Amino acid sequence: MRIPHLAALAIAVASLQAADEAKPAAAQPATPPPAPVKNLTPDQQKQAWNMLGYSVASRSQMPSIANQLELTDAELDLFLAGVRAAIRGEAPKFNPDEIGEGADRLFTERVQGKSARWLKQNADFLAKVDADKAVTKTASGLRYRILEAGADPKPTKNSTVKCRYEGKLVDGKVFDSTKNRNNEPTEFPLNGVIPAWTEGVQLIGKGGKIVLYCPSELAYGDQGQGPIPGKSVLEFEVELVEIVK
Repeated sequence: MRIPHLAALAIAVASLQAADEAKPAAAQPATPPPAPVKNLTPDQQKQAWNMLGYSVASRSQMPSIANQLELTDAELDLFLAGVRAAIRGEAPKFNPDEIGEGADRLFTERVQGKSARWLKQNADFLAKVDADKAVTKTASGLRYRILEAGADPKPTKNSTVKCRYEGKLVDGKVFDSTKNRNNEPTEFPLNGVIPAWTEGVQLIGKGGKIVLYCPSELAYGDQGQGPIPGKSVLEFEVELVEIVK
């Protein structure tokens, strides 16, 4: 989401206008004047402030913190009250030194508890996958199930491909999908993605579809990425739309 920088935009427009005025009249292209910007309605002004907060928060560590600590609605309200106080330059109404060590322990136990449950969910998920006779396991640990083989030839690890896909965590939560981008395929080199994709997409041809079950060591490892927690097993359904020549 992009927040318009109106002041910078105004300066840029003024500079361009000044440069145009310095040119000979014959050199000035006949361009229509820009359309006037409509004033926001009261509801749209509220949306603008909401958009600003959303943009700032989504680019910060706050979503990750809330996710790792599994904040309840009540805890999130308290968290946001602290954010509001910090933005306004207000001092806390308590002594942080008195609760510092206890707070660290609370947060650590919350994160460790989630991590232990998440590891068990991942292990249980892989055990269920391994019990499915329609799933093949490779030497690397990748599990896959081919839905449609597609046409020959198949891509190599050095190929650039276009794919539609949907990625899920073991709890079924979708963390990324081309369906959310008008179902337009994404183009990428196979040697520039996670190892599970590099290996798995080579197993199908154009028009093929495959389900990949990716252990964390073939995905985003111990650290995770964005909405993907560390040590996550991932499930992808991938359609190979095109091998780019």
